Formats: sequence, structure tokens, C-alpha cells
Amino acid sequence: MTSRRSRLGGLAAAAALALALTACGSGSGGGGGGGGGGEQQSIKLVVAQYTEGTRPYWDKLIKSFEAEHPGKNVDLQVIDWGNLQSQVNTMVQTRQLPDLLNINVFADYAEAGLLYRADEVVSKQVLSDFLPAFAENASYDGAQYGLPFVATVNGMYYNKTVLKEAGFDKPPATWDEFRAAAKAIKALPGGYVPYALAMGAEAGDYEFGTWVRANGGDWRTDGKWTVNGERNAEALEFLKSLAQEGYTQPNPGQTNRPDGTWPLFAQGKVGMVYGSFGTRAFLDRVEKAGIEYGTAPHPTNHGAEPATHGIQDYLMAFKKDGNQQLVGDFLNYFYQAGNYAEYLKVEGLLPTTASASEVMRKDPKISPILDMVAKARFDPTSQPVWAELRGTMAADLGTALAPDGDPRAVLAKLQQVAEGS
Repeated sequence: MTSRRSRLGGLAAAAALALALTACGSGSGGGGGGGGGGEQQSIKLVVAQYTEGTRPYWDKLIKSFEAEHPGKNVDLQVIDWGNLQSQVNTMVQTRQLPDLLNINVFADYAEAGLLYRADEVVSKQVLSDFLPAFAENASYDGAQYGLPFVATVNGMYYNKTVLKEAGFDKPPATWDEFRAAAKAIKALPGGYVPYALAMGAEAGDYEFGTWVRANGGDWRTDGKWTVNGERNAEALEFLKSLAQEGYTQPNPGQTNRPDGTWPLFAQGKVGMVYGSFGTRAFLDRVEKAGIEYGTAPHPTNHGAEPATHGIQDYLMAFKKDGNQQLVGDFLNYFYQAGNYAEYLKVEGLLPTTASASEVMRKDPKISPILDMVAKARFDPTSQPVWAELRGTMAADLGTALAPDGDPRAVLAKLQQVAEGS
């Protein structure tokens, strides 16, 4: 375990330290309201802010939960995504762990021994309700620790008007067709951006991973890391060529989606963009602007199977003396189909449970998107090193698109991180 942890970087090392200190400490578990092994009356919930509706939803749910559980309290903290990981790192280092956390990684915490198994904090009914693909992706070392929270499936959005003006009645299906469409869009009057590419720190690995799979590559193959595999390198070189040939907006290696590519698409200035199917943070502004858009998987190369990029975030429960009962009660309450589906409606995200999926299928706009979940491919979040690897990608991946960038050298560095060397 020591050699494995050595490759996780500061986060898991701090987590392991926090665990050791707690084990040797006073027995209070460092959590609010507990002590001496007695049952806690209060727990802390830390969640990411997805939209402006995040806090109002949780405030309402907590009020309802507390009314049904007199004397129990849930302390809510909402943190924007840009600051979430750094603040959680500080919580770990200072032994101020929440009882429940919503974030997009879990395996490093599980490896450090900080988490309850899922079957220790939710009922059998809730556990069996998770869709199998999401439950598997929330497991570490043969056991489920993460609680599948929300999902998105991502792919390509295209401006039908721009593509038609460029001479295309449907989106490109292959890389050759994609380059031909990009060339035609660039030649149009009006200064359109053929493809708005976001390879910045916010989610560059998501977009790059989508292109990798569209080229027949992947992060891992046959149980081994293949970050610097030939198909991956070819994909990154392809994206660099798009940038250098003027088929993207300026500085795509430093561009993020929410304040970069998505606003450009909503302004009608972009032919094609990587987007999140059904995500209101993206679609609200696009639909408000009256953009006539379509959706499709990314164009493929080498005969790769078309796929969408699946992303899921997690809830996880940290072990503390006396908190298990209240944590479990709250989680089981949240995952009731009506409560959970209401949250997904507020945030514009997709369900990870069968019961909420059935509720949401009643919406004709959501039902086709739910069908795309079956085609989704997921990142290897069950690998403890994934959190460190994502952090390195956030810092380095976009540099490969610079004029003097070296895609293969960047991927070689990332491969070393993945292998712990």
C-alpha cells in the first residue's frame, strides 16, 4: 500500500495522514456533534454548486428531512467547482472532513480508508437501484464506495444553420469529413469558428478523452495504462493541427467550456462544439439565443465505434464515530425517487438510478438523452491515481496545442504519472 500511495500525490497522502491521526486521537472522529462513539445528532454536507438552483434545492430538502427527523441537523456548505478540490484538500489536511461530500473523484479517499462502503450507508433498495454501469464505476478494489450522484453524457453539438451554409446537411461522421466541414466553415463570410475547442484546465481531459475514444484509443487498455498510446498521440496531434490551421478559436489550450466555448456557440459564432447533453448550464443560453442546433457523437477515425463520453459525480460518506446512522438516514431520504428526480430537474443532469430514470422518461426532451447513456464510455475514476492524473492534465494538456507544444512529450509525462514512475 505504501508504494501505491506514493504515486497519489499530496491529496491521498494527506488523507492517509488524517486517517492515522484520527485512529490515534481522541475517538471523536473529528466530526461535528459526535463523541465517544455516541450517535451524532448533526452531520455536515459539502456539495458542489452546479447551477443557481443548487443551494435552494438542498435548503428545501434539508428542511423537509429535519422536519421528519426531529432533533437531527444537516449543516450545508455549497462550494463552486473552481474552488471545491482545493477546499476539500484543506479539509483533509486539517482533519475537518465533512460527513458527506459531493465531488468527481472518490478512489483515492477509498484507498486511504476514509470512506464507508456504499452498503454500510444506504439501504439494499437504494443500492440495487443504481444503474449497473454507474455502480461499477463507483467501485474500488472490488467494493462500491462511491454513491453515483449525477451523470452527463457529452458529445458534439452543431449549428445547423452554419453547417448548411457551408454545404452540409448533416454533421460529419469521420475525421476526414470533419476537416472538410471545418475548412468550408472557415471559408464562410462572418468569421465563424469551425470548432470551438476547450482544452483548458476546467475539463480539457473530458474533451480530449472523447477524441481519443473516437480514434479507437483509451486511457487504459487490457488493464494497463495507455495514456501515451499511438491512437491517443494521434488524437492530440490532430487537435493541435486544428488549432494551428485556424479551425478553432485562438488559444484553445487555455480555453474552458463555461466561459469560453459554450458562450461562443450560444452567440451563433461556432459551427461545432463539445457539449453536455441536457445540461442546463449549457443549453439554457443556447436555446435562449434561438440557435438551431443538433447533437451527435464525435466523428470517428480508424473505424472506431461511435460513443458518447459519460461523466458521473459522486456522493461519499466519511467514516466518523457516531455518524453512520444519520448519514444513512439522509442518503436514503435523498435517493427516494421523487426527491432525487427533483434535484436532477433543478440541475439539468441525468439520473444514476433506475427509479429516477423512469420518472424522468416522462419528459420527451429527456427520454432520448437517457437512451444515449447506454453508449457512454467512462473515465477510469475507480483507479486511485486518476485524481492526480487529472490534476496533471489540467496543468499540462493544453500546452500540447501551443505552436511549440509537443503532444507526445506531454502524453509521455502523463503516462509516467499514471504508472507512478
